[in-house]
Amino acid sequence: MERHKTALILAPTLALFAATGCAGQARLTDAEKLARVEEMVEEVERRFPEVEAVTVEEVGRLLESGGVVLVDARAEREREISWIPGSITSEEYEEDPDRYADRTVVAYCTIGHRSSEYAKRQKEEGRPVLNLRGSLLSWAHAGAPLVGPDGPTNRLHVYGKTWDLAPERYETIW
Repeated sequence: MERHKTALILAPTLALFAATGCAGQARLTDAEKLARVEEMVEEVERRFPEVEAVTVEEVGRLLESGGVVLVDARAEREREISWIPGSITSEEYEEDPDRYADRTVVAYCTIGHRSSEYAKRQKEEGRPVLNLRGSLLSWAHAGAPLVGPDGPTNRLHVYGKTWDLAPERYETIW
């Protein structure tokens, strides 16, 4: 009888756990995730008003014309999972920034905070660097491609649990 009573008490909790995942948070739809990304992006823009941002769509047009270089401002462990095709690391950019003087330089990270910091530092050194608005999370929500060590991928390093806002079709890692 006691075991049956415990099962009845735990059943709603177990159902909630199954519906929300291990973290205890309700699973968000892609639209809800995108709305949270937008809220976070707006906060980044408030913190870095001096940093000019470009949208995924604007970067797409620049990519078509060959007039852009994308700089991945994330840590190496994040870059090992996936990156935007054709992008370079911040270290590669800093080795010879003059090489990219004829192109628009756009930095990215997971959501845009670290790439805004990077763009701000570069601007202070006289190098105009823009920030990809919403960075990889906006890129993923726009359906733009990612590549990893073995070619096209749906794996995405999202820095941490707070930023686990990629569309459902992605395998997120942090």
